[in-house]
Amino acid sequence: MCGINGIVRLRDKVSKEEIEKMNRAIEHRGPDDRGAYIDNKGSIGLGHVRLSILDLSERGHQPMGYDVESGRIIYRDEELDNTDLIIVYNGEIYNYLELREKYNLKTETGADTEVILKLYNMLGTECVKEFNGMWAFAIYDRGKNIVFFSRDRLGVKPLYYYWDGEEFIFSSELKGILAVKEINKRENINKESVQLYFALGFIPSPYSIYKNIYKLEPRQNLILHLDNFKIEKYYYWELPEYNPIYDKKKLIEEGRWLLKDAVRIRMRSDVPVGAFLSGGLDSSTVVAVMREFTDLSKLHTFSIGFEGECDETPYIEEVVKTFKTNHHHYYFKEEDFLELIDKYSWVYDEPFGDYSGFPTYKVSELAKEYVTVVLSGDGGDEVFGGYLIHLSGYRIDFIKKLPQILRIIGSKIPAKRNLNSYANLYLLKEAFKLSLEDPENFYSKFLENVAIRPEIYKKWTSEKLKYCLKKGNNKLGEALRIFDLLYNSLADNFLVKVDRASMAHALEVRSPFLDYRFAEFSQRIPTEWKVDLFRTKKLMREIIKDILPKKIVKRGKQGFTPPLEDWILKERYLNEIFEKIEILKEIDEYLYEFYKEKVFKYKNERFYRIYLIRLFLFIKWWERWIGD
Repeated sequence: MCGINGIVRLRDKVSKEEIEKMNRAIEHRGPDDRGAYIDNKGSIGLGHVRLSILDLSERGHQPMGYDVESGRIIYRDEELDNTDLIIVYNGEIYNYLELREKYNLKTETGADTEVILKLYNMLGTECVKEFNGMWAFAIYDRGKNIVFFSRDRLGVKPLYYYWDGEEFIFSSELKGILAVKEINKRENINKESVQLYFALGFIPSPYSIYKNIYKLEPRQNLILHLDNFKIEKYYYWELPEYNPIYDKKKLIEEGRWLLKDAVRIRMRSDVPVGAFLSGGLDSSTVVAVMREFTDLSKLHTFSIGFEGECDETPYIEEVVKTFKTNHHHYYFKEEDFLELIDKYSWVYDEPFGDYSGFPTYKVSELAKEYVTVVLSGDGGDEVFGGYLIHLSGYRIDFIKKLPQILRIIGSKIPAKRNLNSYANLYLLKEAFKLSLEDPENFYSKFLENVAIRPEIYKKWTSEKLKYCLKKGNNKLGEALRIFDLLYNSLADNFLVKVDRASMAHALEVRSPFLDYRFAEFSQRIPTEWKVDLFRTKKLMREIIKDILPKKIVKRGKQGFTPPLEDWILKERYLNEIFEKIEILKEIDEYLYEFYKEKVFKYKNERFYRIYLIRLFLFIKWWERWIGD
């Protein structure tokens, strides 16, 4: 786990000082080692900061080169001019040992980086199809005169790039690019990105907050052709079509084997491995499976507790009591939040609206005191159907079976707006209304009269949902889950939260449920075995019922969020929000009017509190990166 940087220029030369400056900007991602290389033409510079996980010796140093004729791996910057391939890489290829055996690779290091280089030499860009892991990397191929970039299938690891036709700059974080690329940040704010942030709570790939800076999308390869300085992008992996298997015994057996194997390969490390433990179904399952590969009495687990109704401490204690791990628990308090407010916008260097990033930062800080790698339960909801929106999709599919006249009558139920509860007559009316709409317009039509629905949001959600409907056999319930898996809740949202918060402390997080085999497995689980009208994660509960306490297996969904809403929306910060709303007017009149006419007017409704918090976090980001 590391950070990568690089500059490729058509005309001007790249200096080593620039690469070193980029490295310093993201040195928190890799405090153990760093490297910088400029090619002999001066047109390409590659940088790397290293967090040592596999092969802790100097042989794991990057940039790493491969001299094909001699078969030598080169790990000293001053010798890289004599190599055919040079890589800078962030991530882990968990199946590197299996690949080494499958392709009979002779290796001289214990690093998975060497396996990537040698498989690329054998298979070219197709090599990524062999990888099971999380990654973002760049390979400079002298023979083909290209630089090859790739990002893992589900977008666990980030890759930003600046591109203007004459200069290509890339980094693991936005701040790496900004360290060497002077842009007028205020004038280069991407209006569509801002609209997407306020509608979604994050900025999805390929957008970034600035014009000319982009994110490589999950499951994408990018080739920069140096002969004509053109770029080529394409998807190297497709989620299989929904093809359910109605053999529950077979699915349970496959699910258990896959869970065990996904955990097994993620336990590979030359440094201590621990686990995040929230007390929920997913993280508890991961810890339960880890006992097959380690002594749980020596396993460090980490959790955060909160005072009030959001506290999951009783569930955490139940799991710890069962597995007797070496547990570390911290209560997140308001003073912790106050200490992190200004730091938050440094960690998340483009607007990010998920305020559970605050406790994620704190639990990462706690974990780093004891381990360098932790396993987490991220991805379980997206694989097995764990969100209330997945129930909504299933219910709408159910309603669609009713005669159209009944659905029309249902859509006209005289219900007053009520957004403070998930189960109410107003939302039932919405469900009837949505059952009459084209399903690809679900998000653009859902609560369209009360929520932010700019044109770019409608276009983006409809385009992505259309793809998900195709992959989900036109079932809305299945499509909404796939939408979360590929676009909405993971890559640029929850995984950004975890990557930035953990890597701010040089902590690597590995997630067994994000194994791409689970994503493919999910397409074989019948929708009704994921959710029904009232329950979520039905099949998963059967898969893990024998390894977890019944109290945990039967519990419902509870988000990893502290009482931050109350802390942020105290008078002190509310006044700041009201005073600085003019920032939005400068960017987008539509957003400004939405806040004036709806959010501020109905600020005490629970539904609008999330918009107040997004604005608060945007203001803090603006103050840090744009200024007054």
